[in-house]
Amino acid sequence: MLKKISLMLTVFALMFVFAAPNVFAEDTETESCVPIYDEDTDTYITAYFCDGRLNAFDMTEPIAIYYNYGTGQAIDDNGYPYTVEVVDSISIWAIDGDGVGQPVLNVPASQITPALSATSDVQIASGTGVTLNYSPSADAFWVTAWTGYSFAWSAW
Repeated sequence: MLKKISLMLTVFALMFVFAAPNVFAEDTETESCVPIYDEDTDTYITAYFCDGRLNAFDMTEPIAIYYNYGTGQAIDDNGYPYTVEVVDSISIWAIDGDGVGQPVLNVPASQITPALSATSDVQIASGTGVTLNYSPSADAFWVTAWTGYSFAWSAW
């Protein structure tokens, strides 16, 4: 019994140490990535990925999509410049059956920005059976993969 209590305390401690710093990639999300207890299997599971991917809630996806950030300049209301964090690329990784990822696309913002002024749907980049697209009517990006997988999200 003491071992079981000790194990549970250790799991809770590790959960708070490692889960607290993780947040979702979406700017408006601030939830911590906290595992959920599954009584049937007597284990803690996470119903989403905690590594910053945009498609974090799709546990069976064959790809992972990430924003990569850099710094940029903006001007405040008084005309003074300040440094801001900006998306400087979108990375797409293929995930195999063992959960191992390999990069398939890294699309810089300089290649994405012109697509944001398109008047019809546009393919921004493709490679290894994966495409990154933009739809001006939905103001959204979407990715398709060789398996028929598709994921869409609001443009920045």
